[in-house]
Amino acid sequence: MIEMNVIRNKALVRVLVLLILFSTLASHASANQFKDVKADHWAYPSIEWAAKKGLVSGYKNGTFGPQKVLTEAEFIAMLIRYDCSTNKGSLTARPGEHWSSGNYRYFQKKNIPLRGYSNSTLRDNAITRGQVARIVAALDGKDLTEPYAVQYMYTKNLSSGMTGKKDFKDYGAGKYLTRAEAAVFLNRLSKRVACSFSGLNGPADGSDNSLYTPLPPNFMGDGTVYFPEPQSPPVVKQPQPTKDSRLADLDIEKGTLIANGKDKSFVTLMLKDCYGNPISNDESLSFQVSSTAGAVIEGDWGNDYYKDDFIGSQIRASSYSTAAYTDGPELTVEITAPQSSTVQQDTLSFQVNPYSANVNMSCYRNPVTVPVNYVPKAELRIETSEKISADGVTTTQVYATIVRPGGQTITDYNGRVRFHSAYGAYFYNLEASFYNGVATTTLRSVQSSQPITDQISAEFVQADPRYNDIVAPLLTQVHSTDILYDSGLNASCPIGDTEVAFIIDSSGSMRRNDPERLRVSKSQELITELNANTNIASHFNGNGMWLSGPGSAAIVSSSLYNVFQSGGTNIGEGLEEAFSRFSSTSNSKVAILITDGRSSESKIVNMIREAQNKNIRIFTIGLGEKKQLNEALLQRMATETGGAYFHAQKNTDIGGVYQMILNEIACGVPSPGCSQSSLVFSSPAIEKTSEEFFMRTFINDNCGDIARVVVRFNAPDGDVDYDLIPRGQNFYAIEKGNYEISNLTLQAGGTFLAYNDQGTLVGQIRVPLLTQ
Repeated sequence: MIEMNVIRNKALVRVLVLLILFSTLASHASANQFKDVKADHWAYPSIEWAAKKGLVSGYKNGTFGPQKVLTEAEFIAMLIRYDCSTNKGSLTARPGEHWSSGNYRYFQKKNIPLRGYSNSTLRDNAITRGQVARIVAALDGKDLTEPYAVQYMYTKNLSSGMTGKKDFKDYGAGKYLTRAEAAVFLNRLSKRVACSFSGLNGPADGSDNSLYTPLPPNFMGDGTVYFPEPQSPPVVKQPQPTKDSRLADLDIEKGTLIANGKDKSFVTLMLKDCYGNPISNDESLSFQVSSTAGAVIEGDWGNDYYKDDFIGSQIRASSYSTAAYTDGPELTVEITAPQSSTVQQDTLSFQVNPYSANVNMSCYRNPVTVPVNYVPKAELRIETSEKISADGVTTTQVYATIVRPGGQTITDYNGRVRFHSAYGAYFYNLEASFYNGVATTTLRSVQSSQPITDQISAEFVQADPRYNDIVAPLLTQVHSTDILYDSGLNASCPIGDTEVAFIIDSSGSMRRNDPERLRVSKSQELITELNANTNIASHFNGNGMWLSGPGSAAIVSSSLYNVFQSGGTNIGEGLEEAFSRFSSTSNSKVAILITDGRSSESKIVNMIREAQNKNIRIFTIGLGEKKQLNEALLQRMATETGGAYFHAQKNTDIGGVYQMILNEIACGVPSPGCSQSSLVFSSPAIEKTSEEFFMRTFINDNCGDIARVVVRFNAPDGDVDYDLIPRGQNFYAIEKGNYEISNLTLQAGGTFLAYNDQGTLVGQIRVPLLTQ
């Protein structure tokens, strides 16, 4: 019996020895399974770990390819394998879909910021380290934009940078992620972040940036600009204008411009007199403004503004100094950067006219100086029409031009871009290849009863590797421009014998608040639509000036070309010029005033009394930032004369305001209130294209504060709600890929719902689906 036990024990020992030997051999095989990853490779431990975990695999030839770049789809496939969540659901792609579609659906539910949701071609593009930082942060529940996501990576010890410096540049956000780096990221992730991903509660927009604010000193390089050539990049210090004690304020729209001969910026000085006293709003002072670096300066051209554009442009382009006139205390000029392949540092000088007799401004004979920089950069320049009709039919061309630093087009660039409309406008070709450096498509306008400012953007879907050193920063960015879909004005009622006066602000500040002169073109359109028998027009800067009338719509409309933008603001005198030309009959009388500034109250109070005596209703429009307006006075003018006050935040809002005034004057329809819940919404739309799904609406701002706008659809297993995102201008919208709504019952459309701050439903309307 003892002998039998000894034999059995010896056999067991042999088995254990064999098992240990086999285990050792198996371990050795796992560690060296890739021919191109040796034990001394910097990423060897992480690649070994990832391979054992089944997160990565090699190629059929026995290699791993540590230096090969990963696509976005490949990287998220690794993350899916790492994710230990138990409620992933089905990740299988549907027939005809990209192989990664199931993975994208899973991550979209978690609001992970990926580029390939609506455009499957982007899934096979290389992923950058900057994208990875945002994705990893989002998986950990942090909604961060790229710089803050990079700092998150450092804070979590998920990256140490390229050299250990641990700033934004050292991280290499624009570099493509390699397979070796991905293995290292995942290995570090496993030690510091839970394998069950939390994701975000809403769309990624940087809402958690404050968690990592402020960034460490010099993290972004303090404005240092790096160029691919030369290898030792020049340092460009951001301009830091010192506060001049003579100024009440200084507003520089952009302190650094692209040196391309096109980039523009407004510069506004808020002046005090030499004794520190405020300057009257109706005063206009002459200054000479110059540039040491050759920037084109556009100041005030007074009554010459409406002259032939070609002649005016030649005058401006031939000189690096110009005359400019203040609008009360404000002095505004527009500068255009010179075209240059090197960094230029400019000094703008603002000097009072030496012949000025105003002794209170003599201290400005010593000029105020403002620093500005011009930096050459590669660009993807998006250009299209400024304005087209919002009829759903009109088309226009969109151009994406690729430009090297210095402003020259790269004519032999071989690549493609994809176009996008924030409001769902239709493109005849969503993607276009470059030809002679330009990619072109055709855009069809959206249909809307209100004017809409759309953002047209383009991003690369195929790059030309020959130019990566020059255009690399462009490849991960979205490039855009704006276009206005103009709904036009429509008078559905005859106006009768009403006399109408138009009083238009011609002060210098309009150069910045209305550079396209929409207050002129939309006023001409309003005159035409009203078609009153008696029309009057005046304008004003520091003085009131008669334009035309009483006369026909055609004659008075054409006189508006004489409106300019120069000098101060004297609303009272503009009203006086118009009021003096009303008849003494009992005809209905209306005055429409548009201004962007403040003015002396005493004269305006007198004009309110005159309007009351003559039964003139005054409709007032305040254009621009509310802090620049005397809204209380504009509202008083309207309410005490039976008119109405409207605020237009941007000049593109003028058309919508004029339509409401037109409805009230011609048809007696007051500006929309909220007597019906459906009136909360304006131009609601649900639209489906071949790839995307759009929901959008305007909100009537007379209906109080709206905290949330939802579109509700019916689905087989219950209602589905989409929260629309506020886009500005009382506009709410959201865009989704078609695959997200494939299981919804769309034939009957959806229901728009609006809620106030207390969560009370205040608006509801059913909207049908429009398919393009």
